Parts: sequence; C-alpha cells; structure tokens
Amino acid sequence: MVKQKDTSAQPVHVLEMLPWQAAAVWAAALLLARIIYVQWLMPYGLGPDEAQYWHWTSHMDWSYLTKPPLTTAAIAVGTGFFGETMLGVKIFALLGQSIVPLVGFAMAGMVAGVGAAWLAFWLLATVPLVAVGGLLMSPDALLLPLWMFALFILFLSTQQDKLKWCCWSMIGVLIGLAGLAKYTAALFYPLLLVFMLVERRDWLKQPQPYVAGLISLVLQAPVLWWNWQHDWAGLHHLLWQADGGGDGRHGGVGTLLEFLGGQLLVVGPLTFVLLLAVWGRSVAVYKRLEPQMRLLLWFTLPVFAVFALQTLNAKVQPNWPLLATVPALVLLAVLVAGRWRKLRPLLVAGIILNVLASLVMHDTFLLRRVGLETPYKADPTKDLRGWPEMGQLLDLQLARLAADSVVLTTRYQTAALAAFHTPRHPAVLYLNDGTRRANQYDLWPWPPLAGRLVLYINEQNVLPDAVKHRFSRCEPWQPLRTTTQGIITRQLRTWLCWSTEVAVR
Repeated sequence: MVKQKDTSAQPVHVLEMLPWQAAAVWAAALLLARIIYVQWLMPYGLGPDEAQYWHWTSHMDWSYLTKPPLTTAAIAVGTGFFGETMLGVKIFALLGQSIVPLVGFAMAGMVAGVGAAWLAFWLLATVPLVAVGGLLMSPDALLLPLWMFALFILFLSTQQDKLKWCCWSMIGVLIGLAGLAKYTAALFYPLLLVFMLVERRDWLKQPQPYVAGLISLVLQAPVLWWNWQHDWAGLHHLLWQADGGGDGRHGGVGTLLEFLGGQLLVVGPLTFVLLLAVWGRSVAVYKRLEPQMRLLLWFTLPVFAVFALQTLNAKVQPNWPLLATVPALVLLAVLVAGRWRKLRPLLVAGIILNVLASLVMHDTFLLRRVGLETPYKADPTKDLRGWPEMGQLLDLQLARLAADSVVLTTRYQTAALAAFHTPRHPAVLYLNDGTRRANQYDLWPWPPLAGRLVLYINEQNVLPDAVKHRFSRCEPWQPLRTTTQGIITRQLRTWLCWSTEVAVR
C-alpha cells in the first residue's frame, strides 16, 4: 500500500519559496514614499470624515453613533506618537495600505507561484481604492488589511485536514478587530457558512469555526455596550443608511449604472472589466478551480452582488464593496498568470493606467499646469483642498478675539476640519439646525457660553434661524477665502455672536 503524502504543510513550503525579501523591500519603499508625500508634499488637507474621526479623540468613547471605535482609537495612538499632524492621523492607514499587497502576494503565490504573486502585488498596490483611498484614514483603511489577513489564514486552512486552533483563534481576533473598524466585517461569517455548506462540510463538525465566531463576538463588547447605553443609536443609523438615508432621489437602473461607473474609477477601467470577466469565467469553470480560488469566489462575488442589488433601492458609495473588489484582484492575478495568459498584456496595461490615475490623484492640479483644465466642481479632490490655508486665516481671525472665544458651525464636517487645521485647535461647537442627519456631535454637551464671544462660520452666506435664536445678537464679520492657481478652493462667511445665557444641550 502506497503511503499518501501529507500535504498539510505544503502551503508553508510554497510560501517559503516566494521572493519575500524583494516584496518586503518594495512594500517598504512604497510606504516610505507615502510617508514623505503626506508629511511634506501633500497639497490636500484632511478629508471631512477623517477629520471627524480625529475630532472624536477629544471625546473618547467605547463606540460612536455612526462608526465603531477602532479608527478613532488608531488616530489617538498615531497622534500620540506624531502629534496633531497629518502623518499622526494617517499613519495607520499608510501601514495598512502597505500590508494589503503583501498579503495578496502570499495568497496568489501560494496557489500559482511567483508570477501570480507579483501580479497580485502590483494589482493591489496600484488599484486606486488602495493607492489613493488608502491615504485617507477611514474605517476601510483598517478593515481591509484585517479582512485580507483573515482570508489568507483561511487559504492555509483549505489545505489542512484538521483545523488548527491557533489559526482559527487568529481569524476570530482579526474579524473581531475588523468589526471594531466597520460593521460590514459581520459579512465574514455568513460567507464562511455558505462556503462550508458548499465546499467544506467537514468544517461544520469541527469546533474551531464556532470558537472563532465567539471570539469575534466577544470583541464587539465595546460597540454593544455603547449602543445599549444609547438606545441602539448605532444600529438605527446603520439601518437608516442601508435604507437609503432618507434620500428618495436614488434607486433603480440609473443608480446601478452610477455605481458601476464608480467602480471603473476606483478599481480602474481595464482592471474592473477584467474583474467582471474573471468572475463570470470562474462561475463557468467552478469545478476546475483550486480550493483557494473557490474560497475567493464565495467571499467576493456575493458581496459585490449584494451591493449592486442595493443600488436598486439606495445609493451605494464606490468604496462600499471593497471587501469584494480588492480580494478578487488576487483571483484575477492567479487566472491571468495561469489559464488566461493571453490577457497578461491587457492586465499590465490596466496596472500602468492605474499608476497614472493614482499619480494624478495625488495632485489633480498637475493637469492644470500642463494645460488640461477641467471644471473645479468636477474635481474629485475638491473636498480635500483649501482647509490648510483656511485654517491659517481662521487662526489670524481668532487671534483678534478674546482668548476664551469659541467657534460654532452648523455643518459637522466644517466643525472637524476647522478644529484640526486651525493651528491653535480652538474649541469648535456644532449646532444641528434641523436640516442635518443625526451625528456624534449631537451627543456632545456644550460648555457655558455666558459672556463668551462666539465666531459662527458657514461655507454658505447664510445665518440659520437656529443660530439667530440661540444668541441675543449676531453681526456679520469678515469673509475668508483661499485660492490655488486662481481657483477659489475654500471660502467661509463669519458672524460674531453674543449670548447672555448658558447654553443647555
């Protein structure tokens, strides 16, 4: 009787044969280049949302109304090391961005060798969702590397007859942490269950997957505790957002086409078309796929399909299905390196196109310098521009006022950006004038305002009735404006307001 070869350790041997040193050098070089860019070359300020997550560090909590706590906790650590700087806010996003290509390198190399590994590495390093989106400190910046690492451990488990406790405990921790970054991490276990029912029913009889799920659930204790204390406000927000956020303008074929157009931008036009083709081809040849590729198919295509179907009822942001599109690039790399070798030139062209698009997005005004002018309203980076300069102007204005003066706005994005980019980091209050959705600022108490001067700022030339009624008197003050290459990038209207009463929230 011929003794069967034990293949349980095979993936480790394959991984050891990959050129890890070269991949690590490239990842470190890209990380260093991005750190230099953020610290010294970046023409943008913080994005509105990442400024908001930074501002939450002034009121640290177990969770927050619109997001779990991990992003704000990471920002608190980053700014603890690097100060209240752009790098301090973004450092963990940059680190996560560098990890993703390395994990894809390992996944593809384990299945199809060195060629596939390098294709996956460069696909993941240059796809705009990672190369550009990863410069923003968002929940996605933490969710994606944690999710990819968990998928990689599942890759290893497909080669094991007996599941290893250490691997599945790590999966539980990774997905638990991912859930502390963004609620969509909860998709992991339904996808795993479907995969086990279809492909690995033997896993259903082993305790490790259930223990992993229990570990992930235990790690959600901070979010559950906060929601229990706040009447499940986070859950209500999540359901409200999934239902379209009260915006009836979206939904239907038009919204679906808009969603697909967004994918062409964030995944890359050639890359996304190839990705759709690979998904379709993988379904057609499903039984001939490697176990790991079947796993990737089950963990990517259903997620993308769910978000695509959601567009028939509500608007879906281009980054929402990144848990599908980014890991699916590994599937694309493996198939092009193997069965679809004729498509390799087209895929390389897609990578080059993504590199060019990502470089342009690092400073879109480069196009203006070479004569390719586009309407500023169509510039995808317009929300990131002007605030570093505006913060300096606002700081000069505040220097003319009493030291205990506070800033007030009726737009939470403006509140966060003004608080960060103004060098003195003034106290900034937010007043919901009744036209804004509920947000974290609504939960924060106001300090006493009696006898204090309030500088109200608005990006529109409007003094809302809610502000007028709050104060005994408000007078228009000096407008502020920033320009770049003759383009007005940011402007604020200001009012000085006085109150004789203590504001109660």
